[in-house]
Amino acid sequence: MTKDKFVDANGVEFNASADDFELVQLDTKIHDQKFDTKPTTFFKDALRRFGKNKSSVVGAIIISLIVLLAIIVPFASPYDIDNSHPSETLIIPKLFDKGTGFWDGTKMVYGQPYDENSENGINPSLFNPSSAVIVNDYVKDGVRYLDFRYDVYDSTYGLRKKTLYRVEIEKYIENGWCKIEKNAAGEYVFTKLSDKCPIESMDFSTIDDSSITAEVIQYKYLGYDSMPRYLFGTDNLGRDVLKRSFVGLRYSLIFAICIATICFVFGLVWGSVSGYFGGNLDLFLERFKDILAGVPLVVIVTLFRLHLGDRLWVFALALCITGWMGTASRARTQFYRFKGREYVLASRTLGASDTRLIFRHILPNAMGTIITSSVLMVPSLIFTEATLSYLGLGLNGSNSFGNILSENQAFLQTYPMLIVLPAIIISLLMISFNLFGNGLRDAFNPSLKGSE
Repeated sequence: MTKDKFVDANGVEFNASADDFELVQLDTKIHDQKFDTKPTTFFKDALRRFGKNKSSVVGAIIISLIVLLAIIVPFASPYDIDNSHPSETLIIPKLFDKGTGFWDGTKMVYGQPYDENSENGINPSLFNPSSAVIVNDYVKDGVRYLDFRYDVYDSTYGLRKKTLYRVEIEKYIENGWCKIEKNAAGEYVFTKLSDKCPIESMDFSTIDDSSITAEVIQYKYLGYDSMPRYLFGTDNLGRDVLKRSFVGLRYSLIFAICIATICFVFGLVWGSVSGYFGGNLDLFLERFKDILAGVPLVVIVTLFRLHLGDRLWVFALALCITGWMGTASRARTQFYRFKGREYVLASRTLGASDTRLIFRHILPNAMGTIITSSVLMVPSLIFTEATLSYLGLGLNGSNSFGNILSENQAFLQTYPMLIVLPAIIISLLMISFNLFGNGLRDAFNPSLKGSE
C-alpha cells in the first residue's frame, strides 16, 4: 500500500498509510484483572494491623495473663484471706525447699544473745530451737552472741509444745483420730489412730480438769492438710499475699472496667454532640464541663460519702461525675477536626443525616485517637482508687487493690515483699495498657487501611 505524505503540527513531513492506523489489540480481550487478595472488613483489617504491632501484642498477652491469674489464683489457692490468723503473721516467702539458700523460707538472725537456759542457746520463746542452724558463735564485750539461720515455716508450722483444752481433745477422739485410755497400771496412754491427728504425744503429768500439755504438729492443728507454702509470704494479719493481691486485682479490675465503660460511652456522646453541632450548644456544654472540672475529685467523693453513705455505688457515682471529661474533650477535638473534611461535605450534599455522618463517617476516623487515650482509664481508675483509699475515702473494708497497697505500705522497709508484688502487678498493667492502646490507635485508624 502506498504511503502518503503528511505534515504534523510542527511542520515536519512524514509518510503514513492506512495500515499504520490499525488497532494493535484487535484480537486481544481487554478486561479488568482479578484481585489476588480476598475482600476484607474494617474490623478484619484492624485486627491484621494490630497483629503486626509486636509491642501491642505483647501488651495484650500480659494483660490477658494478669486477668487470667486474677480469675484462677483465688480459686486455686486454698488459703483463707477473709479472717485474720494471728499465729501466721508476716511469714516470709517460700518457693524452694529448705537448704537452697534462696526463696526457701529461711532467714538469718544476727546478734541474738545466748540463752543459758536453752539447750543450744536459742531462746525458745522467740524461736523454735529445733528449726535453727547456728552459723556463728562469738563473744563481744563479754557477752555471748549467736548468728543462726532458722526455718520460719518449720518454726511456725512444725512440732511444738502446746496446751490443749479438753474440748479440742474430745473433738479429735470423736473423729476417730486418736484415743486416750488407762492401762493395767491405771496410767493414761495416748494412741494416735489417724495421720490427720495433730497430736504426737501427751504429757499426762500436766493434766488437769480442763487442759493438758502436748506435742502438736502446728499445721495440722490449724487445719491444713500439708505444711503451707506462701510464694510471697503473709501480711500482718496472716493472710496470703499472693491470693489477696489477685483477689483485690479482680475486684478492682471489674470495678474499674465498669466505671471506665460508663465514662467512655457518656463522654463519647457528650463530645460528639458538642463537636459536631458546635455553636451555642458547644459553648454551653463546654462551660458546664469547665465548671464541673474545677471541683476537686476529693471534694466530690467526700460530699457524696457524707450525704449518701459509705457504699460501693456512691463511690462509683462520685468517680463517674468527672471521669468522662477526658473522653469528651478528645471526642470533641476529633469531631472538629473531621466534620469539615471533603468526604463529610460530599455525604451531606447527597442527603446523609446527622446520625449517619456522626456514626458512619466521622466517628470511625476519630475512634483511633479516642480509644488510645481512653484505654488508659482502667489503670488510672485503679490508681485513683488506691489514692483515695490511702486517704480513707476509698472502698473501706473491701479487698480492693487500693486497700491492699494502702495497708501494706507501712511495711515497705521491714517486709518489702508485701508491697513489691502489688506494685509489680500495677506497673505491668499500666505499661501493658499503654502498649495495647497504641496498637488499637493504629489498628482503628482508617487512613492506615491496607498499609503494611
